[in-house]
Amino acid sequence: MGKASAWAALLAGAMFAVNAYFQFATGVSAWIYAATAIALVIASYRTLRKMSGGLRLLAGAWGFAAGLLVLPLTASRDSGAAFDTGGLLFALIALACLALTVLHKESK
Repeated sequence: MGKASAWAALLAGAMFAVNAYFQFATGVSAWIYAATAIALVIASYRTLRKMSGGLRLLAGAWGFAAGLLVLPLTASRDSGAAFDTGGLLFALIALACLALTVLHKESK
């Protein structure tokens, strides 16, 4: 379960990195997206290489990414904007990967 979450973190990290690139290209400061991308990629690397603390870092990175993805959904709902289905799907994937990481049992 942890391996699947780590591979998904690589993909999500790439998506956050692309988002940060386009935000910076349009003049918007998007350091939070860049930091999330870096955290997901580093946590994925440490988990796949079975390094110490990899799963804990992966759980933290997924939790941060899920919170970052849920925040715009709640803000758009309060302002009466149309609901973002793609954002909701990505937030649910992040929460599912967080659950996979937390429920993973390490074997020695």
